Amino acid sequence: MTPRSERARLAVIGATAGTLSGLFGVGGGVVIVPALVAWCGRDQRQAVATSLTAVGPLAVAGAIGYALHREVDFVLALPLGIGSLIGAWLGAALLTRAPLAALRWLYALIAVGTAVRLWIAPGEVGGAVSHGLGTLALLLPIGVVVGLLSGLTGIGGGTVLVPIMQLGFSLPAAPAKGTSLLIILPTSVLGGHQNLKKGNGCLKDSLWVGVCGVLATMTASQFAVFMDHALSDVLLAFLLVAVGIGAVWSDLRALFKRA
Repeated sequence: MTPRSERARLAVIGATAGTLSGLFGVGGGVVIVPALVAWCGRDQRQAVATSLTAVGPLAVAGAIGYALHREVDFVLALPLGIGSLIGAWLGAALLTRAPLAALRWLYALIAVGTAVRLWIAPGEVGGAVSHGLGTLALLLPIGVVVGLLSGLTGIGGGTVLVPIMQLGFSLPAAPAKGTSLLIILPTSVLGGHQNLKKGNGCLKDSLWVGVCGVLATMTASQFAVFMDHALSDVLLAFLLVAVGIGAVWSDLRALFKRA
């Protein structure tokens, strides 16, 4: 593969990830990690580390896009963001030692289960959003789990955060997405820095993917804020199923080959 063709592939990965990021409030790792492995020949751990850094520019663009329409809940973002930072630090420290296969299967089960819940009652909002101390205290450990999962697998940030905020804390679809992107930003910075210090990931690849996806993220976020809530939930459910299957696809292929 020539350097020019590799850069073109990284740009396509970035634009695709940016579109999903803006539409669904996800970091884009759901596209970046498998694409880096399949298209660019990176190994799984290097792809995860590169993805965690690459989603930073996407998160900035998306958060700004949603904030322009006041679709970011800064109060809920604070404890989730702090927890995610702790989880991302732990994830980067454990990346070379964690049982990634077990984590992938756990994530896949959660993703598919959440998708079923969204399909059953799309567009449903549970009630008024609470900013009480009890709610904020509960969000801190949730943020730790989300950051840990994201740091270890390169997925799970937005695809976990958005359903949690919608189903668990009554946040409508658009502010859940905008808040998710705001939370992903510090996780990307800290986790990416930790990985680069340990020699994991490629900063050049991260910059190509991240910068090339910024315009797509900003554009998609402007469509997402006006999307019907029920349609948004159904599309997110399809994304969760695809991501869940993709997370364990290599394991499933290995099982079928042995059968």
